[in-house]
Parts: sequence; C-alpha cells; structure tokens
Amino acid sequence: MPGTATHVAASGSGEQTASPLDKSTPMHRFTHLFSPFVAAAISAWLPHTLTAQETRQDTVPPVDLAPVVVTVLRVPFPLYAIPYAVAVGGDSAVTRFQPRLALGETLTALPGIEVQDRYNYAQGDRVSVRGFGARTQFGIRGVKILVDGVSATLADGQTTLDHLDLGTVERVEAIRGPASSIYGNASGGVIRFDTRYPPRVPFRQQVGTTTGSDGLLRWESSTAAQVGRTSVTVDLTGFSYDGYRQHSAADKLFASGHFRYRNVNSELHVVANYVDFDALNPGSLSDSMLAVDRNMANPFNVAQRTGKDARQGHVGVSWNRTSHGGNWDVSAYGLFRNLLNTVTVSVIELDRKAGGARVQLAGEAGVVGLPTQWAVGAEAALQADDRRNFANESGDKGVLALDESQTVWSVGPFLQVDVAPIPPLHVLGGLRYDIVRFGAENGFCTGADGTDNGCRSERKMDALSPSLGVLVAVAEPLRIYANLATAFETPTTTELGNRPDGEFGYDAELQPQRALSVEIGLKGRLGWSAHYNAALYRAHVTDVLVPFEVPDQPGRTYFRNAGSAVHRGIELGASVESTAGVSLTAAYSYTDARYESFAVGDAVYDGNRVPGVAPHRLEVIAAYQASDRWYVTSEVEFASDMTVNDTNSAYSPAHVVVGLRGGISVLELGHLSLEPYAGVSNLFATTYNSSVTVNAFGGRYYEPGPARSVWLGAKLAIASR
Repeated sequence: MPGTATHVAASGSGEQTASPLDKSTPMHRFTHLFSPFVAAAISAWLPHTLTAQETRQDTVPPVDLAPVVVTVLRVPFPLYAIPYAVAVGGDSAVTRFQPRLALGETLTALPGIEVQDRYNYAQGDRVSVRGFGARTQFGIRGVKILVDGVSATLADGQTTLDHLDLGTVERVEAIRGPASSIYGNASGGVIRFDTRYPPRVPFRQQVGTTTGSDGLLRWESSTAAQVGRTSVTVDLTGFSYDGYRQHSAADKLFASGHFRYRNVNSELHVVANYVDFDALNPGSLSDSMLAVDRNMANPFNVAQRTGKDARQGHVGVSWNRTSHGGNWDVSAYGLFRNLLNTVTVSVIELDRKAGGARVQLAGEAGVVGLPTQWAVGAEAALQADDRRNFANESGDKGVLALDESQTVWSVGPFLQVDVAPIPPLHVLGGLRYDIVRFGAENGFCTGADGTDNGCRSERKMDALSPSLGVLVAVAEPLRIYANLATAFETPTTTELGNRPDGEFGYDAELQPQRALSVEIGLKGRLGWSAHYNAALYRAHVTDVLVPFEVPDQPGRTYFRNAGSAVHRGIELGASVESTAGVSLTAAYSYTDARYESFAVGDAVYDGNRVPGVAPHRLEVIAAYQASDRWYVTSEVEFASDMTVNDTNSAYSPAHVVVGLRGGISVLELGHLSLEPYAGVSNLFATTYNSSVTVNAFGGRYYEPGPARSVWLGAKLAIASR
C-alpha cells in the first residue's frame, strides 16, 4: 500500500508502588520520585508560554498528514488499518542528540516495551515485550529482531545486536504481543530497526564526535553518494567507554555499508555490517555490595577477569519487485561470529556461522466479491556453532570441559490474508507452521562406537501458529480492534545444553514455551496533531522458560519450565505536536505477569509475579524546536518496584530518571553544516538499578545505573547540491 511515514506514534509505562527496600516515609518517597516530573513539565511549558502570543497570531491552516505506513507485518499497511498494537518510534524528538550508549535511547516511549540498559557491553541490554523475553541473562530472547528487514534473530531464537550501530538507526517499528503466525519462533513481540537512507544529493560526507562522563568517546564518519537510481552509504564508528563501574570498560569498532538500486518497479538492497569489540563484565551485585559501593564490580568477576572479545560480520540482501502477478519480496542473510567469552566458571570459545532466506509473494484479489490482500511464502534458517568450554583459572584457560558442535535448522511456511467484507471492517488472519531441529555432537567421543556411546543429541520442536484480528473504523479518526494471537518459543542451544548435572546432550525435559493472547484496543487522532492508542490484553503462557543458578556455579544460568503463567496488561500512548514547535510524547504500561502454576520441589510459586518485569512504566518526552534552529528535549522515565526472584522475596526499588539534551539543529556555513549538541542524563543523580539479573545465586540481583553524566559533541557535514 502506498504511504509515507510522517508521524511517530508514542508509548511506555509507570505508576509507583511502595518498595520493600525503601525505608523512607510515603510522603518522602512521593516527593523524591515525582518532583522531577515537575521539572520536565516546566521544560515543556516554558517555551510554549514564551511563544503563545505568536501562536495565536498564526493563521496558517494545518495540513493533514499522509497516513503512516509500516512494514513490520512484512507487507505495507497503514498504521490505522492494522488490528494489532503496533508502535512507531525513532523520530528526532527521541533520538536526536543522544549519546548512543544504550538500546533504551532508541526504544523509549513505546508502550509495552521494557528495556533495561545494563551499560555492560559484554552482556547486552535486556529487552522484553509485555513480559516476553524477561528471562534473558544476556542478549535478547523471546522477541524477534529485524535490522533493515533482515533477521537478526537466529534459528534457535537468540539475538545479539552487537553489530547494530545505534547512531545509524532512523526508525523503529514494533508489534507488541505474540506474532508467531508472521515470524515463527521467538516472536512474543517483534522489533524492526531501519537505518537511515542516504540524503537526496549526489554526495555527502559527515563526521562527528561525542565525548562525555566515564570516559565516553565516540567518533563517526558517514559517506553517501547517489548517482541516478543507485546509492551507496558507508559508515565507520569508533566507540570507547571506561564505564561508571569498575571492570566495565568497552571498545567497539563498527563498519557498515549499504548499496541500493531502484527502478520503476523493483529495488535491490545489500547491507553489510562488521563489528570488532572487547568488553569487561562487572557482574551483578547483592544488597550488601550496593551498600558498600554502587560503582564496584563483583569481586568474583574481577578475580576471574570476566569479559567478552568478539568479531561479527553480517551480510543481508533483499529484493522486491512489483508485477502484475503480485509483489515479490526475497531476502537472504549470512553471518559469522568469533567469540571468546570469559564467564565466572568458564572460558568459552565460539565459532558461529548462520544464515537464512525468505521468499514471499503478495497481491490483491477479489475473493467472492470481497477486496482481499494476501501474502504467502516460507522462511528457512540454519545455525552452526563450534563451542569449546575451558575451566576459568583466574581468566586463563584451564582444563577443556566441553568440545561440542551444535546445529539448528528451521523452516516455516506461512499465509496471511486481509479481507474487507464491508467498508468499515478489516479482518486480518495469519497461519504458520514451524519446525525447529537441534543437533549436537560431542567432540570427546572417539572410535567406531561413538554414536552408541551417547555422542550425539537431537531435539525436534514444532508448532502451528494461527492469528486472527478484526478492526472496525468507528469514525474516520477512530479505529477499534481485537485479535487472537499465538507465540512459539524454543529454548536456545545454550539453554538446552546447559545442564546442572554436567552431562553432555540437550535437556530432554526442557520444552518450548507457548502463548495464547487475546487483545482489544483502539487507536486514532484528535484533530491533525494529537494521536493516541490504547490496548488491553491477556496472554496465557504454558511451559514458561525460567532461569536459575546453582550454588557451586554462580554466574552460570540454567533453565527449567514453569507450568503456566498469565500476562495481563494495559498500554496507553499519545503524542501531540503544536505549530509553536512543542511536541509531547507519553507512554504508560501496566504489566501484571504472574505464575499460574509453578513448583520446584516443595516450594510453590503459584500467584507470584514473574521476575524481571516492572509492573508500571511511564515515559514522557517533551521537545521544543525553535524556528528550525535550536532544539531541546526533556525526558522522564518512571519504573515501579520489580521483583527479582521467583519467591518474590527481593525487589529492585522504583525510580524516576530525568534527562535533558539539546543543540543547534543545523548551522549552515555555505556547503558546510554544523550540528553541535550537549546533554545530561540522570539530571537529579537518582540512585537506581538500571537492570537486574533474575534468580541470581547469593542475592546478586542488581545492576546499578549510572549517576549524573554529561556529554557534548558535534557533527560536521559537507554536501554537493
């Protein structure tokens, strides 16, 4: 469907609940937590007040915006025609003048999406959608990730975004809730990142640098050229960070390139990414450690010299063509990853090769006289890991404990149909069948009897994933929708292979997690400048994948299935833009994720909250743009108390964090343009935990967030006209 993405939808989470760890009075907590909201409100109100007189005199009539078109459903859909909770982000109010330290800077103000920024580049940020993916101890689980339309999620459901340079991200689209009927395994939610398109000029060169607290230094170069229908972009970025905690320094080098060719009815896009990085891992802390020094690293991590050294290359090719027979969309990707990961008990060497392909044909037709859009296709993926684990002897390799080759392949045919039986009604249905097969070979086995000696382990998992959504256009700006959707999530190779008994082979008892979700919602706009959305959902999850640790191997995570859990929630999002240059984006999420049936031995956890999920989250972004020159943004994030273990005996306290940033949009100097900027995060120096480690042994649940930090930088560009 034709359309131009011109508006950014909003969203997030929050309401305060009392923390069992907070010893102050309720009034003191209220004042401490919510006084920063006053500062943010003033920052949004003051420029509006100063320009109020000018606004009253403005007689220019508002121009209706073109419809927002999203592609996260794999075919273009107007945002207001989708019977699912879909959010769009990444506009200048959210990403402009950010230090690009963490993923949460890009995924802020999207309802239902919780990002816990670890500032630990050996582990990666924690991302969950409506509580799906909260189990992860490193990387991303349970959420499908796409970068420029190419899958960053592997066949076994794990995702690392080490190769994503946050400085190049221009747009984010997200499906909040189960979407396995579209994307298969690990689709409790879907997030798509799109990097910036080249400017519409023959040549442009941009360089920039950012420096800030805790040894932050970032430099970047972006070269873009366009000749006729062909465009090429090359980005290079260097990043170094000492960290606000001991033993947390990181260095990264990014390189990426895009080649695009367009003609009248087709487009070819080739993207290549490479990252070389090393990072130390400070680990999580207990309450007693936090009381001594919130900036300390876990002493055991320091003694064992934990950290990660990796190189990864990723190449993707996508081609789409419009013809009378339909719209073809074909994509393929391949990657390699070489990793040396030193954890507390092991030194892990990993050589990975992976790839996949997707073919889709979409079109329009009249079915029994009804206008119908359809898409049919299939996906396949392959993953091959060579893994060796050594005992960690103070950071050096000890005795070889594991020598294993692991393979995963998956295949998933799918069908999606959108029917409009009567003008105000849309019905969107999807169906997909996935097969995922795991295989492992033990390198310690020798001799002709290797197969009989338990040297190979296999698991096969499959699922049929249907979905059905209905949307009704009550009035031109108002849409009401409902949907029934499913999610299918296998354990990853690491989760299957980590067995507390230390034996070789995949855990025969560990089963895939499945979910059935029901949702109702509405979306619309008021006038031409205010957009809103709301959703109410309930997801029933069976065989919930739960992380845990054992006493003799702290820092190493194992997994088991809980019987079932229920995720319920409310999501609200709104955005307003005024002719005075003021914009306001707000997002609130309430996530009530609880075990329905879960027991370990004699311990029964029925009714307990699923750890790692903040029940309330609220994010507010207020921005002011002055005559296309200077620009200022204030943002507030509130997260309520969060339980950190299955027993619900320990919590991470609620917090409010405020940020302020701004700069000059574009300072023209002939063919040169200069963009200086500065900012401060955690303006009021709030003491808080930015992330948690669920069910960590010894009470090491907490990953403290940074205190007040500042940054400043500039971008300089030269472009031909």
